[in-house]
Amino acid sequence: MRFNGKSIVITGGAGGLGRAFALGFAQEGGNILIADINEERLAQNASEINAVGGGRCETAICDVTQPQEVEATISRSIACFGSIDILINNAGGSLGVPKVPIDQVDEQDWDRVVNLNLKGTFLCTRAAAGHMKKAGRGKIVNLSSITARVGGQLTPVHYVSAKGAIIAFTRHVAQELGPHGINVNAVAPGIVLSGERLEKMWYERKTEQERSDYLKQVPLRRLGSPEEIAQAVLYLSSPAADLITGVTLDINGGLFSA
Repeated sequence: MRFNGKSIVITGGAGGLGRAFALGFAQEGGNILIADINEERLAQNASEINAVGGGRCETAICDVTQPQEVEATISRSIACFGSIDILINNAGGSLGVPKVPIDQVDEQDWDRVVNLNLKGTFLCTRAAAGHMKKAGRGKIVNLSSITARVGGQLTPVHYVSAKGAIIAFTRHVAQELGPHGINVNAVAPGIVLSGERLEKMWYERKTEQERSDYLKQVPLRRLGSPEEIAQAVLYLSSPAADLITGVTLDINGGLFSA
């Protein structure tokens, strides 16, 4: 198994993507700490992950915009499993802020969304990097989005901007941490119906004709699944990707090709 005995921290662990990532790692022997602010959903996901066998899953309540909570989460992973080998910066989202013209963007909404997506990625990476440098190894995978490549069809400028910055952040930190044996990459999924919020955005913000027209732009003519995104994240976290760093892997059915 690719992740037997490895210690993995996954932020945004209460959501659909976080669940899919954790299940994938656990099925291949990884020990996972899933972190989120939603205690109930976090516990549900952990129970399901532990039921599949393989690696063990623990939880941590963590707001990734708060440095002390982030540091405590990384410390909990080390206390539970002895190390942090892999970090998946999955926490993010648009927080339901309205998609409005740039001259109508609320500054507080901007700060909330950018802090969750970009600052959260920074804080978690900062907290894990020192431990990984001491170990001389590590894998970090950041979650960007197709919106960073083509703009937001469903999402507001706050989210698009933060996800675009994550690509630049990934490239820079990969260059900095590479000499320490640490790989830093990102994935940029297309639209994935990974939970109620995204399903609501897809079905309520677009008519049936609009959805059909969108899918006609996708060469593979469909949306992706959480499990398909998970396979890409697991690949970048595995020994098979040891020579890959600073890359953003686009997973969108061909809608955007770098």
